[in-house]
Amino acid sequence: MVWFFWLWMLGGPAVALGQVGTIVWEVTRGGRIDSSPAILGEGTVYIGSDDDFLYAFDADGIEKWRFQTGADILSSPSVGSDGAVYVGSNDGNLYAVEPDGAERWRFQTGGAVRSSPAVGPDGTLYVGSDDGVFYAVNSDGTQKWRFVTGGAISSSPAVDRDGVIYFGSSDDFLYALDLDGGQVWRFRTGDDVLSSPAVGAEGTVYVGSNDNFLHAVTPEGDLLWRFETGGDVRSSPAAADDDVIYVGSDDGFLYALNQNGVEIWRFATAGPVRSAPAVGSDGKIYFGSRGVNLYAVYPDGEERWRLALNGTSSSPVIARDGALYIGSHAVGSQGNRIGRLFAVETDAEGLDISPWPMFRHDIRHTGRNTENLGPTAEAGPDQDVVDGEGVTLDGAASTDPDFGIATFRWRQIEGASVDLSNADTAIADFIAPAADEDEAVLVFELTVTDTRGLTDTDTVSVSVEEDDSFCFIRALQSWEVLIPTADFGI
Repeated sequence: MVWFFWLWMLGGPAVALGQVGTIVWEVTRGGRIDSSPAILGEGTVYIGSDDDFLYAFDADGIEKWRFQTGADILSSPSVGSDGAVYVGSNDGNLYAVEPDGAERWRFQTGGAVRSSPAVGPDGTLYVGSDDGVFYAVNSDGTQKWRFVTGGAISSSPAVDRDGVIYFGSSDDFLYALDLDGGQVWRFRTGDDVLSSPAVGAEGTVYVGSNDNFLHAVTPEGDLLWRFETGGDVRSSPAAADDDVIYVGSDDGFLYALNQNGVEIWRFATAGPVRSAPAVGSDGKIYFGSRGVNLYAVYPDGEERWRLALNGTSSSPVIARDGALYIGSHAVGSQGNRIGRLFAVETDAEGLDISPWPMFRHDIRHTGRNTENLGPTAEAGPDQDVVDGEGVTLDGAASTDPDFGIATFRWRQIEGASVDLSNADTAIADFIAPAADEDEAVLVFELTVTDTRGLTDTDTVSVSVEEDDSFCFIRALQSWEVLIPTADFGI
């Protein structure tokens, strides 16, 4: 395992393939990673660190690029439908970053931006700032409107299906605004609202407060119920499809509550739980604790496994291939701080299809629970090739209007069988087979699946001709081009 140690020391991916509940790879960046990762497409993972950088890693933990801001990044990135990445920084800016890591624009606020931006269906960004102002920013980086509260805003907004925007403030209120920035209502809790709200199936808004309560508020702004814990509720809740609400507390417990706010069970950890739980497709609940561990818990509250990652406030995200990504922080032997991003093996195939299964709702962190729209598969134009030629099938133009494409699958449905390479990625390739006749036609089907399970297919035809470039007639035709016609007096 010497190679594992040296890769870790160099900050590269330390890979250790194993069983469920074990680390697949880890990378070290900065001294603390409290930002929660977002995922795009086939597994590009975005996360911020206190070293001022936003990072993009591939599914193997290899860094694709890094983007520098002017201060710590505690905000969690969100990904737009065009692949742009949005993130706040403690330098007071909201940044828009191109898919290749170049800056698209920045929007300046009057304070640190610890809130994570929500991405509206029309591309509008919604985010709070420590200056006490909640901002709506157009997709070109210009201000759409602003709303002033009485305290710093680190709570990350949620947008419901009717276009109502919910967020908390350190002035003790949960706010509801319309799409024009007008106040619909505000709900007073007993202390700062640092938790980010979640929206349930019936439109109920769940949010924690430093008054030790999880509050359930109706879409009209009335208290439905509240549940008392033994500490601040800074964790953001998850709302599962079976009307169960999961939330952590600084008292060290993860709670499961029914739709009436009655405790079903509680699970004890070794420290405050500020990580928002993620509900996997396997029904298990995954979350971290500031007391060292990442946990996987069955729906009945029994522990499935735990993994020591050092302390974490980062909230996990689960990809469709079962990889769980989460940030953490630790103190080294010399008293230095170490920030890490982990990829952990699970037996989930992505997230549960439920109203609000994780922090920021979905793996792209859109922060909205609008009805899922299906993806559009684009297998590319038909091609004409010759036998023995390398052929590329390109489905990268496939799109999804909301929560993103999770998987690509190529398969051959007609013609002489070929060996497809990278058939589970956007771009596959093969070597054209020999044509038995003058021309052979091969047909391939691309299936794309979005992060909520909807699919679309498209096909592409590849016509293969025999390579006769060295036959006598073809050679004469080539020579006629290369050698001027001469009159030999015949």
